[in-house]
Amino acid sequence: MLLMKAYPQLDFSKELIAASVRNLANDAQSEGSRADYLYSMIRRAKNRDLIEKSILQKLKNKKSEIFDLSQMCDLALHFYQDGNLHAREVFLERFDKSFHDDYEFCGEEQILKMDGLQGLFKLADKIGRLPEEDWFSYEYRWYIDDFQKANPELDVFAEFENAAKENTYIQNYFKLISSTTPFKRIRRKIPSAYTVNDVEELINRPSKRVRFNRDRTRRMKQQEIIAVARNFLDEKDKLRKFRYLRFFYATRFPFDYAPLLKIASGKKNHQTMAVNNAVLALSHFSGADIRALALKKIQEERIPCEYLHLLVSNYQAGDAEMLVEIIGRAKNFDEVHLLVQGIIAIFKANPVADSKAPLEAMYYNMNCGIHRRDLVELLNDNQVLSDEILEELPYDSNDDVRKLSRKIKRQRSAVVMNQDKTV
Repeated sequence: MLLMKAYPQLDFSKELIAASVRNLANDAQSEGSRADYLYSMIRRAKNRDLIEKSILQKLKNKKSEIFDLSQMCDLALHFYQDGNLHAREVFLERFDKSFHDDYEFCGEEQILKMDGLQGLFKLADKIGRLPEEDWFSYEYRWYIDDFQKANPELDVFAEFENAAKENTYIQNYFKLISSTTPFKRIRRKIPSAYTVNDVEELINRPSKRVRFNRDRTRRMKQQEIIAVARNFLDEKDKLRKFRYLRFFYATRFPFDYAPLLKIASGKKNHQTMAVNNAVLALSHFSGADIRALALKKIQEERIPCEYLHLLVSNYQAGDAEMLVEIIGRAKNFDEVHLLVQGIIAIFKANPVADSKAPLEAMYYNMNCGIHRRDLVELLNDNQVLSDEILEELPYDSNDDVRKLSRKIKRQRSAVVMNQDKTV
């Protein structure tokens, strides 16, 4: 968007189409559709009609990649709501194709927004024609509940029930939805402390990875943490032993860190995650041997993402230059993303002025909006957020980043006002 503002004479149709037909987020499932952001640019573009036509043609023919399809369905909804009636025709054609073997299902949320109750009935009719054993895969109770909230003047379930009386297929879907408990937001309770037995139950679970809630570990008594540590030291089964390491990432290991360092110095095994978890547990400790291991692995591995956490409690002046060099080794967005958690952890624990260069290197070289927000927040907290970055944040593709930019600007304005009052 910044380029469009700076160079209004240029045609950005190609770039807008490319960004629209493929969700470019690092994790599209977590970040969601960028349609709102993209549409704000498309509606201002020189060749808007050409762009919309190209996107709709792609939607019509695209068979798979659900996050790309969902984004294009969102854009089709925008086009229709802004007067492009052809967008609805294309959307409905692709929605119908969702029930063909070669096409991935899409449009279940957008059809309710586009056609209201009639959209709900279309959705129900289509799903109700499927074999009964497939219905559970298309249970969209939450979309219907959201539709009801957005349209309080309607009694959506009463209308749905009436339509079901006239159509067997709609009735099939109505029965499925009616039998589903509506989602309710549960008021968050203050988490209770883990007991030693709670920890053992989690360790005994068959899942490859186990996670522990930091709030619950912080509420544990020291003698219970010591009991868990003794169980870890006594454990003979390697898989169970490695699971304990995640507990000692959530809370500090109460004894000498030598057993943790021994595991962290071993050979990586992505099945057990032993080295990675031992490194996380060591992030609470400072020691020359821990730092030595970190520097050794940083030299040996091109993308030493597992070992950056060793510097959390062992960071030294001048390490920023080394971290910038490590970030520069990354050859693509995915490799940059592998480094982000370690970089953030280091500079949360070490809010130093020289955090600016590594954090900016991450910011400028990654496509994950979620972590980009974390980086901006950390730059601001460490008082090294540049005016250049702050000025471009309102145009970020991620809504949370845009909200954060407004918050930071309000904070800075308040500081200036307070300074003026004291003068």
